[in-house]
Amino acid sequence: MNEVGEKLKDARKAKGYTLDDLQQMTKIQKRYLIAVEEGNLDVLPGNFYARAFIKQYADTVGLNGEQLLKEHSGIPDTKGEDYTEKVITTQTRSKKKSNGMMNTIQDSLPTILIVLLVLAIVVVFYIFAFNNSGENTQPVINQEETADDQGVEVGSNEEASNDESTGNESEETNQNEQSDETPSDTETDENAAEEQQEEEQEEGLTVSQVSSTGGETTYSVTGTQTPDQEITLSAEGGDSWVSVTVDGTTVDQQLLEAGGSLTAPLGEGIQTVTVVIGNAAVTSVQLNGQPVEPAEESANAVRQELIFEFE
Repeated sequence: MNEVGEKLKDARKAKGYTLDDLQQMTKIQKRYLIAVEEGNLDVLPGNFYARAFIKQYADTVGLNGEQLLKEHSGIPDTKGEDYTEKVITTQTRSKKKSNGMMNTIQDSLPTILIVLLVLAIVVVFYIFAFNNSGENTQPVINQEETADDQGVEVGSNEEASNDESTGNESEETNQNEQSDETPSDTETDENAAEEQQEEEQEEGLTVSQVSSTGGETTYSVTGTQTPDQEITLSAEGGDSWVSVTVDGTTVDQQLLEAGGSLTAPLGEGIQTVTVVIGNAAVTSVQLNGQPVEPAEESANAVRQELIFEFE
């Protein structure tokens, strides 16, 4: 039996293995490995384990375990079926332990891939939205000034209308009560009132829709431009990214939080104003205080581009 132990020991040293290395590789306790090398098989738990340890030792260091057992009759014998079953069971348990972490990673792999895919989609969407909106940028305007200016225009029109009505009634009364008033004086007053009304109406801007493709809508703006004309964008019920460009120059751009607004001054003598809206469903537009009605084709468009052409 010492001959078997010496042969195993020499093969181990030839491989450069220590007993600790062999214990880690075979999962056989070091004291049993020493007993095999010294031929002290009484230390082992039984004949089955003696043959199993010798075969596993031999296979690990590059020898033929089965052949070694056949060549040396001094090794205790046992039933081959039990031996094979025990060795397979031992190797299977070792493999399960080593593959535990790998199985965990494989089980989690679908979830990890889904999370990475969602993150990639979010990043691509953000880059696309930022690039599209980066070309159109625009500054903040005083919404109160716009409302005040519009109020002045509306008030002026109402006063003019009231003055005209009052003037006409006064002229009719004067014609009935004063026979010395000449027709030329009445006509002069009526012409002056009509001219004043026309001048006041021309001061306001008229916005009319020209065309729409859903994502892009063009408006025609007529009327007399003023230095304080402006455009206001308001976010209602959600956040919206907006930008304003005047004659090719970005005036302002920002992310409007729900309930927020952006008012951009346009100046006088402009030709084209381009407005980009990232969330059209929650964003409203006013030009000099006048609401700009969205096109029917753009009802389902999330991102919209509005082009105002001033005549």
